[in-house]
Amino acid sequence: METVEVDLLNKRAKTILAELAALGVIAVRPKKVRSLAQVIADIQSRAKKLPPISEEEITAEVKAVRSKRRYAASRKAQARRRY
Repeated sequence: METVEVDLLNKRAKTILAELAALGVIAVRPKKVRSLAQVIADIQSRAKKLPPISEEEITAEVKAVRSKRRYAASRKAQARRRY
């Protein structure tokens, strides 16, 4: 069995897929879409399971990101000069 995702461009394509499903050749199932409230609830439940972060850990992470940005900014290629 192989699973593929298909974008239907017209109603006839949907009808053909329904006919194939009725014949038992394929199985059609709608894509599961979660609401924003469900996503937020999932994030909050995962966050409760993690240990709290100390201020020192946050400061160290911020410094690491800032130093990477400074290094990347200093390494940007300069535009070529045309004479």
